[in-house]
Amino acid sequence: AAKGASSQVASLRGNTEKTVPLRTHSIYAPYVDSDLQNRWFDFGGSTIINTNKHIRLTQDRPSQAGWLWSRLALAPASFEIEFEFRVDGKSNNIFGDGFAMWLTKGRAGTGPAFGSVDYWNGLGIFFDTYANSRHSYSFPRIYGILNDGKKSYDVGKDGQGQELGACSIDFRRTDVTAKGRLTYIKGKLLELGIQHNKWDEWNTCFAVEGIELPNQPFLGFSALTGDVSDAHDIISVTTSNIAYHPPSSNSPPPKRGLPGASFFSTVFSLLKWVLVIVVIVVAVIAFRGRRAARNSKRF
Repeated sequence: AAKGASSQVASLRGNTEKTVPLRTHSIYAPYVDSDLQNRWFDFGGSTIINTNKHIRLTQDRPSQAGWLWSRLALAPASFEIEFEFRVDGKSNNIFGDGFAMWLTKGRAGTGPAFGSVDYWNGLGIFFDTYANSRHSYSFPRIYGILNDGKKSYDVGKDGQGQELGACSIDFRRTDVTAKGRLTYIKGKLLELGIQHNKWDEWNTCFAVEGIELPNQPFLGFSALTGDVSDAHDIISVTTSNIAYHPPSSNSPPPKRGLPGASFFSTVFSLLKWVLVIVVIVVAVIAFRGRRAARNSKRF
């Protein structure tokens, strides 16, 4: 069931450690090389690159759609994606529509689902700033929908009834840089955390167990404006392999020693005992030598 941020969803992320950064699925300023391309990402539609600031998926103008997609599929079975974003515009009252994060089998298409294609196969996480119908919860709203490629996104109901998890968080025009953090452990956990009030203070939007995404999905972001608009910016994306330590242990993750540390420890222990034996043997020989010397003086 969808849960709001006010219900303080418990994090299942535990003491998850980032291990190996995945450069192929990470992007930072200046975003492009001298040929105005990126080795690992494509962008298109209304997307504009400001090399000093952000990747702007849509400007604060009506009827725009832009996207950013990884060129390679994401191979690891467990990973964490942390992304900085900003949603802002001239209007204080009516704005939209929002942006989406994608982990899907297809890539780089345009359509009605926050600027990307409908009937996707995989996960879409929607950062929705405009309510198309009445709801018992407030907007802005964040919700995830897992699709098998056979279901159409219900735009008119803002995906209501299709969510695997959701929360109401005002991520628009934040004082600190807004961040999302998606943690995925195949078959075990899918969790979305949001930073929007204070630096390094994370609210768990949703945490769902037993979720399995399609193997090797592409990573993407897209945004859409209609009659109302906002600027939708991606500032950075950092993807990492992770080692999962469940929260039930209530203990810090085990320290990983150097490769071969146990071997060297065993060798050191053996050397220590050899040294002790050598000292004892030397002491015995010295004692016997002194005793022999004393005996010889008597005669």
